[in-house]
Amino acid sequence: MTDLLIIVAALFAIAAGANDGSSILAAGLRVPGLRPLASISILLVAIVVGPLFLFGTGVAATLTHRLVPFSLSGSGKAALLAATLGALCVIFALNRAGLPSSLTLALIGAIAGAGIGSGLPVSRSTLLEIVALGLLAPLLAMAIAFGVARMALRALEGSQVTRRTRSLHVVAFALQCLAYSANGGQKMLAVSAIAVGAVTGSFIGNPWWLVIAVAILFGIGVLTGLRRISATLSQGVLAVHLRHALVAETSSFAVVMSAGLMGVPLTMSQSVAGALVGVGVSEARNRIRWSEVIRILGAWLITLPASLVVATLIAAALRWK
Repeated sequence: MTDLLIIVAALFAIAAGANDGSSILAAGLRVPGLRPLASISILLVAIVVGPLFLFGTGVAATLTHRLVPFSLSGSGKAALLAATLGALCVIFALNRAGLPSSLTLALIGAIAGAGIGSGLPVSRSTLLEIVALGLLAPLLAMAIAFGVARMALRALEGSQVTRRTRSLHVVAFALQCLAYSANGGQKMLAVSAIAVGAVTGSFIGNPWWLVIAVAILFGIGVLTGLRRISATLSQGVLAVHLRHALVAETSSFAVVMSAGLMGVPLTMSQSVAGALVGVGVSEARNRIRWSEVIRILGAWLITLPASLVVATLIAAALRWK
């Protein structure tokens, strides 16, 4: 089971890159300012630098201890395996449909389901807190983007994209990447640290070599999912121009970074999608493709309960095997 847990943890990091990484890159992918290779490099550097030097691992602690107290015993390993497999199954199905779903909601639901199926205690208060903030995040990002856009878009619009605007886009994108490393990126570290701990026999924290390995796997995932997920966000929700990307990146940074500093896990894809809706509505409601927004919202709503059910069944099967 230990070897399988390591493999599943690696697949989870790749899935995070395909889902979360592609969502982070989506807003600025089709606008001038940053080439895709430069964007991916900035994101990977942020994933390494954030937990090692800047933010610590508060979100990872929430995922590995506050919601369900995982251990390195046989039942603890089985519960983590069930949680990771449950989240992967749901995210894989949604990604095949081209939907940038919430990997954080999938993992939260799967962790709770694995706890139930394994007979481990599940903190209902922590679960409700995470779910409530997860549902609030896109609305808050939308409101912030709407307000910022009202003030800033007039200064940013026009056919001429200035060098200053491009520089601001680079800064906003870098901040967005740091916000992800302070929040959503830590779910990969949480899963990987427990998986490696199952091999060594003790919790190991997040050593530099593990952070770098996770970043490499994440980068592989970005390359596999970039075209499908980014197309949904950067063209499906709104035809994104540089001014839209700048506002959306700034708004999602504010929401996700704030939650990360409080140790509350959020998904960047939710905040980015909400921010794009907010910036689009600030110009004209008909600029938003509402049918696509409804599809994404539907995916979010089914992610947590679906992953909870799948992980519960997997954990129960492993428990009574």
